[in-house]
Amino acid sequence: MTFLRYAAMAFRADARRLASSTPNGELSLWDTTHPDRPQPVGRLTQGRGKIVAAAWSPVVPELLTTTSSDGTGALWWLPDDRAPSRVAAWTVSRARPRYTGWLDGGRWVFSMTADGHTSVWDPDSGTRVGQAEVTGGHPVVAAHCRGTEVVAVTSSGWARPWHPQREPGGWIDLSAVPVSACAWSSTLLAVGTDDGRVTCVDAGFEPVWDVRVGPARPVALACSDEGRVVALSAVGAAVAVDPDGRVQWRTAPGVAPAGSLAIAGDLVAVGGGPVKPVLLTLATGVRMS
Repeated sequence: MTFLRYAAMAFRADARRLASSTPNGELSLWDTTHPDRPQPVGRLTQGRGKIVAAAWSPVVPELLTTTSSDGTGALWWLPDDRAPSRVAAWTVSRARPRYTGWLDGGRWVFSMTADGHTSVWDPDSGTRVGQAEVTGGHPVVAAHCRGTEVVAVTSSGWARPWHPQREPGGWIDLSAVPVSACAWSSTLLAVGTDDGRVTCVDAGFEPVWDVRVGPARPVALACSDEGRVVALSAVGAAVAVDPDGRVQWRTAPGVAPAGSLAIAGDLVAVGGGPVKPVLLTLATGVRMS
């Protein structure tokens, strides 16, 4: 499995702060209060590796969790009016982690490697809640939370949930076509496949809609809590789909190579070749920055 260099991107829920990867493995912080002119406000470094994933806390806006290619996880305090500070750190795995996120309403943090080795941590106490080989070594293309469970999605189109204090659950067949990217909201999971389609399923993995977004496979997806999905192809074409599965707009943000997406409020952030992120309006796809 090949991962793009500029993969980590996380938008704070209020759309005023954006974290995105830089070419040297740092995580760049941007003030996006004025989306037509995003301003750099700091950079994070972690251990000897590159920061490969980041996620904002769903309950404390100033908290960000990150995971690094050196096998470490970290928790950062990022107030708007002060310099960033690291408040916790832990060793995730001897293998390189690839995904991170929050479980149980912000109570726990998970990290997952590209072959499904997953650990869950309590950031308050610094203790490990549980660990498992969720996919049994099958390549993972995305990982997200569903309440108190971590859900791994494999490149072959299967999903498997795991509660950190139990054994992994059963396998769920999402797609007969290889999966290239996924995104999720509080209630939906969007799955992009190699044939240029995006399928949206609900929290019970039941299909909601399916639409073709282009001839090329999506390399990144983002999903808003209202159910809007944006798909990004490797050539930099972005397509938005409304909650009913209708294509809303298509545009070329001017990012090459395109690699990551994030949504917050009415903004879409696109990351890739340039260090500075490109911001679009979610409603129309108009470029703001």
